[in-house]
Amino acid sequence: MTKVNAFALAILLGSASMASAHVGGVAPADHKHHMTGSGVEQEEKLCDFAPKNDLRIPEGLENSGGIDRASFERAIDKVEALYTKIVAEKGAVLKMNRLWSSAEVNASATRKGKTWIVNAYGGLARFKWMTYDGEVMVLCHEMGHHLGGFPTYPGVLGGSWASNEGQSDYFATMKCFRRIIENDDNEAILSGMTIPGEVSKACQISYSNPKDVAICVRSSMTGQVLARVLYELGRSGSRSSEPTTPPEFNSPSSSEVATTNHAHPLSQCRLDTYFAGAICNASPLIEFSRTEGRTGACNQELGDAFGYRPRCWYRPEQDLAL
Repeated sequence: MTKVNAFALAILLGSASMASAHVGGVAPADHKHHMTGSGVEQEEKLCDFAPKNDLRIPEGLENSGGIDRASFERAIDKVEALYTKIVAEKGAVLKMNRLWSSAEVNASATRKGKTWIVNAYGGLARFKWMTYDGEVMVLCHEMGHHLGGFPTYPGVLGGSWASNEGQSDYFATMKCFRRIIENDDNEAILSGMTIPGEVSKACQISYSNPKDVAICVRSSMTGQVLARVLYELGRSGSRSSEPTTPPEFNSPSSSEVATTNHAHPLSQCRLDTYFAGAICNASPLIEFSRTEGRTGACNQELGDAFGYRPRCWYRPEQDLAL
């Protein structure tokens, strides 16, 4: 079965020109992976969903947009139900911190010993562009830091425990979100949505079963929600890190990194990654490897025409951990 990559799809469908494709794929550097005084990397790294921002949305402003507390709790319940046992099988304990009262507009993952932590902040849930599906996928991204495998953030003594940002996005649609929604009536949920032609065609190319097509479409559309959230956050404040044009399926990033970028890519590159993860039809039950980038994924170098990690953050020649 053919697999679909966002950038290659634009060529395949003739839906975008290279001249209009966004160039540039890296957001400003964020605080990550602090070191101890002895120079040895701490285990308690903090991996944020979005680049650090100063926006705060306190409790009580739910009417300004976003989701309510019941939807916030339901999203956490879904992710917790799927991953509590999986994390336990790896000898750890999953702790989902339900920080509804926090005004912080972000989410994060960290570890303390054998406790794998995901922090869900109410400020992000209340952000005007956020949806229930978006909140689920944010939490999937944070689980991706714990379970997404290679490539990981570089550590002092090799790779750290945390999958990098692009890989966590790829994990979010490919391994997590589709499993959480697989038993929903996705065709009914999509009935009221306007679906871009690029998404419909790509999902129909990748999957023959209508149920799988619907999962692919819903995952892709949720990726668009998060890309818009990230774009708006990047445009907020006195210093914009995003271009003037918001991310779209028909304008994939044309940038190619010389080395794998471990930090947060720009929102267009992240949309490309969510889309690639949704339309790659490798099994969501096959875990990504921690030592190489081929297992459980779509790979151009193995003959997959589409669905592989976008080159705006990933360098395939570096798909083996050193």
